[in-house]
Amino acid sequence: MAREREHIHGGDPEREMQRLGLAPRPVLDFSVNLSPLGVPEEIKSIWNDLSGEIESYPTVDGRGVVRYYERRFGLDPAQILAGNGSTESIYLAPRALGLRKVVVINPSFHDYTRASQVAGAELVPLELEASAGFAAPDISVLKKALARGDGLFVGNPNNPTSTVFPRELLLELAENFPSKWLLVDEAFVQFLDQPDTISLIKQEPPLANILVFHSLTKFFALPGLRLGGVVGHPDSISRLRHLKEPWSVNRIAEKVALKLIDCGDYEKELANLIRQERPRVFNTLKRIAGFQPFEPAANFLLARWTLTDELDDFLLFMMRSGIHLRDCRNFPGLEDNYFRMAIRSPGENDRVLSLMQDCATHFS
Repeated sequence: MAREREHIHGGDPEREMQRLGLAPRPVLDFSVNLSPLGVPEEIKSIWNDLSGEIESYPTVDGRGVVRYYERRFGLDPAQILAGNGSTESIYLAPRALGLRKVVVINPSFHDYTRASQVAGAELVPLELEASAGFAAPDISVLKKALARGDGLFVGNPNNPTSTVFPRELLLELAENFPSKWLLVDEAFVQFLDQPDTISLIKQEPPLANILVFHSLTKFFALPGLRLGGVVGHPDSISRLRHLKEPWSVNRIAEKVALKLIDCGDYEKELANLIRQERPRVFNTLKRIAGFQPFEPAANFLLARWTLTDELDDFLLFMMRSGIHLRDCRNFPGLEDNYFRMAIRSPGENDRVLSLMQDCATHFS
C-alpha cells in the first residue's frame, strides 16, 4: 500500500524492518546518498585529537565552516552563514525573508514544504512529470509558477529525482523576478560531472535574490556532524544572520571543516567513481525486467517497481537480502511504487544489481 506522507528520511533501516515485520539485521544502506568512500583519511587521522575540543566553546557563528567556504570557493565571509547542516538554513530562510507564498517542486525534499509551512507560508505546487523523465520545466512554466508566489524552493540536483536545473535557467528566472527569491538547495551538486557549470555558489556579481544552501555532510560522508550553510549576497545573508540562533555549529564540526580544505584528492577520487558508476548502474538496471529507472545526474537514482502492484514485495525481498532502499511513496507524485537507490562502490553496486535481478526472476 502507498506510504503516508509522513516526515521521514532515509537512513533508518531499523524503522523499515519493523514496518516490514523483520527482526533486526545488518544491512547495506542504499537509502542514504552519502559518499561510498567513507570519511576522508584527513579526518580519521585527527579524530582522537578532536576529543579534547569538547571542553571548549565553538565560535558563535561557526567560523570554521565559514573559513572552509572562504578558502575552498574564494567567497567573501560576508556571503556565508554557517549552519548545523544545510537544513537549519532551509528552515531559517522563509521565516527571515517573510515569505507568504512559496513555489515548491513536487516531488522534492519534504523539508522545503515543511520549512515554508512552519514560516506560515502558503504552498504553490509545481509538478515534475514522470512522462518527461522528471525533467526540469522550461522557463515559461517556471515564470508562470513564480508569478504566483514570492519565492521558489528548488533542489539542484533535485532529490529524489536527480533532476538538474541549468544554471542559465535559474539565473534568467532570478533576473526576470528581482523582487522574488530563488532558494536553491545544492546539497548534492558536488556529485555532478561538472558542478562548476551548474552551481550558483559563485556569481559575479552575486544576485541579491538568490540564496544557495550547501552541505558538506553528503559528499564527505559526515552526516552525524551536520556541516553546511547558506551562501548569497551580503545584504541577503545579513537578513538571515539577524534571526539565526548562536552556537548552532559545534566545535568539532568547525575543526573538521578546516581539515576538509585539504581533501582535494578525496574529491577527485569520489568524482571519478560516481562518474563511472552512475551510467553503469543505470544502464544495467534498464535491462532488468520489472524496473523503470530514470536517468540520474547525481549520486542517486529514482526508479519504479513494475512486476507487482505492491512495492513492499520488492523492498521486503531486498531487506531480507541485506539491502535497504528508500521507499519514495511518501513523496507527492511518487505513490505508484517508486523507490530511490544510492550510487555506491563498484562491488556494492554489483551486489544490489545482482539481487535486483534475482528479485525480478522470483516475481516473474
